[in-house]
Amino acid sequence: MAIANGGTYGRTTRMRELAYKLALFRAKFGKWRESGIMRKISDFFYSPFFIYAVGVISLGLNILGIDELTYAFLAVAGTSSLVVCSDALPAFGVLTFFTVARSVGNRDFEKFNSASYVVLGIFGAVAGLAFLFHLLMNFSFRRLRSSRFNLAFAVLGFGLITNGFFFSGYTFRNIPDALKLLVYMVGVYFLLRGCVRPTRDSLRYFAFVCLVHGLTVGAQVLATYFINKPFIDGGFSKDNLIFGWGISNTAGEVLFRDMPLCFYLMCTEKKNNWYYFVAACMIVIAQVFTYARASLLFTLPLFCLCYVLCLIFGKKRAQTLICGAAAFVAGIAALVVMKDEIAQMLKFFTDNGFKDRGRFELWNDGINFFKEHPVFGVGLRHRFKELFHNFSYYHNTLIQFTVTGGVVGIGTYLFFRMHTYALFTQKLTLERLFLGVLAGGILCISLLDNFVMYLGSQLFLNFAIVFAEHDLNATLPFAYMRRNKRGYKALY
Repeated sequence: MAIANGGTYGRTTRMRELAYKLALFRAKFGKWRESGIMRKISDFFYSPFFIYAVGVISLGLNILGIDELTYAFLAVAGTSSLVVCSDALPAFGVLTFFTVARSVGNRDFEKFNSASYVVLGIFGAVAGLAFLFHLLMNFSFRRLRSSRFNLAFAVLGFGLITNGFFFSGYTFRNIPDALKLLVYMVGVYFLLRGCVRPTRDSLRYFAFVCLVHGLTVGAQVLATYFINKPFIDGGFSKDNLIFGWGISNTAGEVLFRDMPLCFYLMCTEKKNNWYYFVAACMIVIAQVFTYARASLLFTLPLFCLCYVLCLIFGKKRAQTLICGAAAFVAGIAALVVMKDEIAQMLKFFTDNGFKDRGRFELWNDGINFFKEHPVFGVGLRHRFKELFHNFSYYHNTLIQFTVTGGVVGIGTYLFFRMHTYALFTQKLTLERLFLGVLAGGILCISLLDNFVMYLGSQLFLNFAIVFAEHDLNATLPFAYMRRNKRGYKALY
């Protein structure tokens, strides 16, 4: 017994010594990071100029089709920021560009050879080690305390893990697919919460990420009208508008989620408000060229809503009004001068109108599956061999969870979304209003497509949730009084 106790004591002592040495190293590393030149480098990573540099360089490499250099550049940019910066916000900003980095004609990595994979593997390994080092030096477990979503995440996880239980065609591949979605929906949330300081400056930085990301993807969309040979030879058909990282609908959704926070900058910044409005307009124009009807259906109402919010709450209301009037006049002039060209471009919308392009058939199949297996559904992997992706996408989030998880799946998902809704509607602030527009927009267009199932959409959605949760904690008087010692501070 004494030996056992001695062994336990020895292990405890070694752990304390290790923790003490780690604390000393973190303190020394923090001092080095705050030194003169390192501080200037860190300030650059936290500035909008870094995001603009990442956007311009990645765009140029994407158009040139040099994907190896694109991925290598993004890995170096992200790795450097992880080492130098005290939180992972710049690295997450780089990650958003990584999701749209692959060039036209390389969707299945046709341009890569063995050497490409070796080089990219090395860069990826270095970036992974840098991320682990960053977690060791900077991850804050304190920020994970008192999450409003702990119960909701547990319930959601139960619904996903049990998808397809007791279905005759059940496959254990449902579990890895469920874990993948949990990583997107839960893991990304905790990473952001532990690695990013949710201050107003951080929200402003994320808004610039959205703006530059939107302009970058918009430039990719316009460039594809000149460099995408199958798209050009096919008469600019929507079905041939395929990027290296997605199809036309994917591009439309990416542009859609970049637009709302451009208006947040317009509403809160003291200078260059016209520029943020022009950027939002350019993003919407590029979105029109994607022919993505599902996202465009929600883009125009949300564009008008964000503009009205800027008129009501903005710091430069007169300039906002002038920008709106100028955009209206420019739109009328474009309709007059380029009437035939615009009519030809919009022919797709007039020909298709509200045609479902296969959605109704998917939904009908899904409802029939649910009627036969109403409790736990048929699972994520059912019928996956008949479709392009690993598992069936029903182009509607509610039908997706209803069919694949049954009553349990849709019930747990709605329970999770009730928490999300409450987060954005209690004690509204300007910041949470715009974040709610972003999150609500993603969830709305996911009623007509698969976007909630994608990492890129979940990254933006979880950014909105993390910032909004912190803002609400600081807004509620009782919560602020009870938690202010933990470092809560309102975003506004």
